Amino acid sequence: MPQKTNLLVVAAVGGSVFAMHFGGSCMLWPVTWGQQSGSSVYIAYFGIFISAIVFPWLAYLAVAKEGTLFRIASLSVNRTFAQVFGGLTVLVLGPLFAIPRMSAAAWDAICQILGLDYSPLPALLLFTIVYYSAAFWFLYRRSQVIDKIAKYLLPVLVITIVAVVTRSLISPLSQRVEQFYADHPFTYGFLHGYQTMDLPAALMFATLVIAGLSDGYNLKDRALNRYLVLTAGFGFLLLGTSHFTQMLVGASTGVLFTDVSYARLYATIILELWGPVGGAIFNVALLFAALTSAVGLGGGTASYFEEASGGKLPYVACTAVTLLVSGLVSMVGLDEIIRLTAPILDIIYPPAIVIVLFIVIAPGVKRARAGAALAAFAWGLFEGFYGYAAMFGAGAGLGIIRSLLPGAEAGFGWVLITLLGALVGHFVFGGNKLRLDRQEERLFINDDGISEAKKPGKQIPLGRAGSHTKE
Repeated sequence: MPQKTNLLVVAAVGGSVFAMHFGGSCMLWPVTWGQQSGSSVYIAYFGIFISAIVFPWLAYLAVAKEGTLFRIASLSVNRTFAQVFGGLTVLVLGPLFAIPRMSAAAWDAICQILGLDYSPLPALLLFTIVYYSAAFWFLYRRSQVIDKIAKYLLPVLVITIVAVVTRSLISPLSQRVEQFYADHPFTYGFLHGYQTMDLPAALMFATLVIAGLSDGYNLKDRALNRYLVLTAGFGFLLLGTSHFTQMLVGASTGVLFTDVSYARLYATIILELWGPVGGAIFNVALLFAALTSAVGLGGGTASYFEEASGGKLPYVACTAVTLLVSGLVSMVGLDEIIRLTAPILDIIYPPAIVIVLFIVIAPGVKRARAGAALAAFAWGLFEGFYGYAAMFGAGAGLGIIRSLLPGAEAGFGWVLITLLGALVGHFVFGGNKLRLDRQEERLFINDDGISEAKKPGKQIPLGRAGSHTKE
């Protein structure tokens, strides 16, 4: 077991952490954030740094302290909560929303490269088979996922960012102008960084990072915990730098290209700076970025269901089913699927951020954490129900109730509810010196390396990242 920090390990695995979070939205959104922030770009970035960099990194710290998403949720409330909340999280960030969105973005990049104005079904079917076959190749051995990302996907992403940022900062396209929005720049940045959903995604990616560190570098126990935190920190240092420099690129566009945003804005800037060749390279990079995130989310989904089933659903089988469902969803009405699943995002994020902050800041107040997590989840369910009702034109009454809570319109209605839930949990459950009733619900690793819920015996407790065994 190494006594000193191996910087090469931190760089390699941390680069993979960056790549998994960078794919898709984190590649495309910062340029638009910068364009809309203009001369207020630095203040807006500070808000983004807090919600999109610091908070997700804290999720890895929480995993190092208490274990996987399933275990964290189980210890916060109970196993049933872990199955419901965790299941919703991985389904939405996995096969029902985020992974199909990644492949749709990749297909759009292919169409741009080939100059296709429409999506021929045979070509789309062929692409889908190849794309998800490639994803399965990355995923079928969990311990090798991180290493493969570092070798094959990370270099393309880094080269693209460096090329775009360097050229733009040396030759700015325009002068910065006033911000385009009425909000305070910090508020704008915090809310948009919050919407990247990188915190719950981090709880899923951490499983792959743990497998890569434990099997690839033979790290165990405290060393594994330490490297998990360090590699995630390095990955988010890269991501924070990427966000900042790309926001500067967007701010340098001034009043140019204000009729486009996100992928189209990024592509337009690259075409302006590098011409058609640059546009083709950008689309290749987008393809690789989307594949990287899809790999991370697919592995996190499979690992969760393997653990939640007590090993009855093997990782490889879960991976195959996850990718199959994702491929089908990506081909049949993706826009409608996104519209129908979007309210679920409001359900899962509040409990995720509450649980992570409690583990990091106040790990000893177990009962307050349980009350806060349940309250945040209850509010998330209300928000989700309101979202579906409003979708069908029937949410007026719920909207009135929602507007009564401070911050609800900005997406922070859960804050007051969570504080009340923490107080109720703390006092009703009897104070923080007592442990929650875990009739069961301690998790152990059996002889096959799979976590189970059993009474204490000879099994090894699955508490921290270092307690994970290899695939």
